[in-house]
Amino acid sequence: MITRMTRFRSAHLSEAEKISELVNSAYRGESSRSGWTTEADLLDGQRTDAEKIGEMIATIGATVEVAIQNDEIIGCVYMVREPESSLYFGMLVVKPGLQAKGLGKEILDRIEKIAKRGKCKKIRMHVIHLRSELISFYERRGFRATGKADSFPASDPRFGIPKIDGLKLQEFEKILD
Repeated sequence: MITRMTRFRSAHLSEAEKISELVNSAYRGESSRSGWTTEADLLDGQRTDAEKIGEMIATIGATVEVAIQNDEIIGCVYMVREPESSLYFGMLVVKPGLQAKGLGKEILDRIEKIAKRGKCKKIRMHVIHLRSELISFYERRGFRATGKADSFPASDPRFGIPKIDGLKLQEFEKILD
């Protein structure tokens, strides 16, 4: 497990480019195929860019949390507090070569602790509806489909160019104790 050498903190605006590179390497292109979170068969183009990451870091009430090992950013997640005692997260990323070693679970545990500390009653997120392995990963950790889904933003190439028509972002939530 990765935990012994990994530390977490909020991202700095100056790290937006590095975080963008990490996110894109985990979701798109050939580098993403060395991990199991790839979307390369569903989407071309980028997952995000440094400008969008910078906006996320600068948003009041939101944070981009990074996981660091040996002074290298190896993981991240975006979190924002929502009304009605909810914490939304997205862009949970682990560097492709380090996937399946426990860091994703560790990041999820951290999200849950942050949510509970903020007195949130639930955690929400979205997954592309065709990502059955990823959906199973979240379901094993207590997330359940809400029955809500949004169309993938196919008209905005900043988030990728669909290779398949009709992609949906399926909503999942976990109710906290």
